[in-house]
Amino acid sequence: MYKLIALALIVSSVFAVQKDTKTILAEIDADNFGNSILSTVQMYLQARGNAEEILVLLNQVLAGLVDDQNKHDNVIRVDRAACTRIVTDLENSIAYHTAQVAANAQMREDNEKALAEAENDVRQTIQDIESNERTFAQEEANRNKAHDTWVRKNGEHDDAIAAVDEATKLVQHLSLGATFAELKPKFEAVQKRLIENESHGALFQPIVTALTELATKVDQKAIQRILQLLSQLRQQLVEARSVLEDTENRQAQRWVEFSTHLSNEHNRLVDRKNQLEQAIQTFKTNIDTATHFYEVHQLELEQAQETLDAEHEWCDLQENTYSFQSSERTRQQEILERILEHLTEKLTATSQYLGGRF
Repeated sequence: MYKLIALALIVSSVFAVQKDTKTILAEIDADNFGNSILSTVQMYLQARGNAEEILVLLNQVLAGLVDDQNKHDNVIRVDRAACTRIVTDLENSIAYHTAQVAANAQMREDNEKALAEAENDVRQTIQDIESNERTFAQEEANRNKAHDTWVRKNGEHDDAIAAVDEATKLVQHLSLGATFAELKPKFEAVQKRLIENESHGALFQPIVTALTELATKVDQKAIQRILQLLSQLRQQLVEARSVLEDTENRQAQRWVEFSTHLSNEHNRLVDRKNQLEQAIQTFKTNIDTATHFYEVHQLELEQAQETLDAEHEWCDLQENTYSFQSSERTRQQEILERILEHLTEKLTATSQYLGGRF
């Protein structure tokens, strides 16, 4: 009884093993790579009748897969190192060009602001220069006019004093005994000179009247009175001339000081205008330079970003390819190892399966 049960268990186990082997080989056979390997094994077994050669071949294939994986491991290490280095360099380049774009944009903005201020300042300075020149011209004209007036009046005073001195001499000659008839031409000339003096006509009127009276009556009393009038008149003319001269000297000195101030201010304004114009040219040059380098670095930034994106894409492709191929080789290794296991440990069941394939 026990022998029958044991025999039944053995038979059941054999059929179970055969079923497992068939199932496993069927799964392998469903895979393209597995199907190709099984077909090769089937052909060798049918041609040679033993599994020795196919085992050697399959082990060589397995070793080739391992070797390929090792090579690809080395390749991916090199690729990863290159990706890390290139990406780092590109990221540094992007950071640098980004900073340069910002710096040149700021430089352009600062110089544009400074340019606008300098242009406003130079316009105002030009207006100040024109105002200074107008003031100088007006004040110079006023000074020249005042000086010409002084020259004229001073000359009139000189003429008046000279006429008074001439009249005094004539009257003194009368006091010394000369007759009016002897001096009449000279008296008439002096009278005419006094009358024609427009600026002092009113002042000379009493003298003219007194001299006219001398033509009809000459006495010492009248002569002394006329000489006193002439002396007083001369003193008035000398004092008036002195006042005019003092006024002229003060105005001339003030003009020297004021014209010096205007000239110094004009020079300062011209220097400022030149400095501003030079600064404006510098600001324009800086703006052009900043704009040029802004565009250069912006282009470099865009190109670096495009290169970085392409590098990421390439690196991702290498990783995905490596991952896929590694998975595929691992899968193929597993298939080969299972086939080798069946050929070495379950050759009969494997041969039966292969015999029934087609």
